[in-house]
Amino acid sequence: MLAAGMLMSAGMAYPQVSGTQTPSTMTKIVVRVMGPGIKPGSHAALPKTIYRAGEHYARIEDPPDARQRQEKLTIIAEPDAYSVNLIDKTGTVAQRQGDANDLHVPMVLPFDPNHELLNLDRLEFGDELDFFERSGAAKTAGPLINSKPTDAYVLKESFGMAKLVVRGGTDIPVTLSWQARDGTYKYEYMAYQDLPFDPALFAKPAGIRFKNVTPDTGVEEK
Repeated sequence: MLAAGMLMSAGMAYPQVSGTQTPSTMTKIVVRVMGPGIKPGSHAALPKTIYRAGEHYARIEDPPDARQRQEKLTIIAEPDAYSVNLIDKTGTVAQRQGDANDLHVPMVLPFDPNHELLNLDRLEFGDELDFFERSGAAKTAGPLINSKPTDAYVLKESFGMAKLVVRGGTDIPVTLSWQARDGTYKYEYMAYQDLPFDPALFAKPAGIRFKNVTPDTGVEEK
């Protein structure tokens, strides 16, 4: 795990893909995390923006971190992967040759730094409801939020309970929470919408000094 409160690993599988069709839409997600291990107003608590398009495109925009002099941008447009610091205009680029595998945008659980909860470790942004349904979560009526009904999907695990709340009758997440020993951690979805695919968001960033790195093995970095 990168640090407590970071939402996902930077390492993703990006195999060689040929003959793929450019997607027509993309999903934009703006999300922030909160919980007992996340200091309000800290860099870890700030929202980040994620774009996911089809099986081979992703973009992750981290908020600026003045203390670390870093504003991280990650772009996956298989087989290319770019990791950029927008503050000092440096970055890395890599390609991976190998069998085609779908792109994964995994969540990092703030209370599980060693990734011991293997079932919940398979949670991905853009695949929240499917995950809970595949895992056998019980569906119940959720709370009223802004006077609108919601649906709740509850999954009981050995460590406690995980719950996904979606807008009533949709697959659009509102919150995603887990019980932990030190309290409840929650992702709050500030935006979750389908938009027309914008190829410029997944292009190689301009004005960056890039360094080539060794191709990824396909193992997600923790």
